[in-house]
Amino acid sequence: MGKITFRPSGKQINVRAGQTLLQAARAARVYIPQRCGGHASCQMCKVIVEQGELLPHSPLELRKLTEADLASGVRLSCQARAGRGDCVVSIPASKLKSVVAAALERQKYELEDEQ
Repeated sequence: MGKITFRPSGKQINVRAGQTLLQAARAARVYIPQRCGGHASCQMCKVIVEQGELLPHSPLELRKLTEADLASGVRLSCQARAGRGDCVVSIPASKLKSVVAAALERQKYELEDEQ
């Protein structure tokens, strides 16, 4: 049995070998966006493996990820399966959330300049 740590929340959960990261995240109450039900078709559930190792990529995961993704440790959480060791994965911020945060920051500065 290994332990998965999810960043940025820092939540940890013990997982059995073969459990997907998406299943582990749900059990730990960590939100990973996805809409395809775990079939790797939406590719929204990408995470980055920062430390540790998971089981090897599935053929489906290899077809869906780019060479750049594979080289930088990106995995599809619906396909990536835990091994026996501990692992730390990072959940990237959603692009929409980043855009909204940047717009709010700009608006804040514009309001400060007017005063």
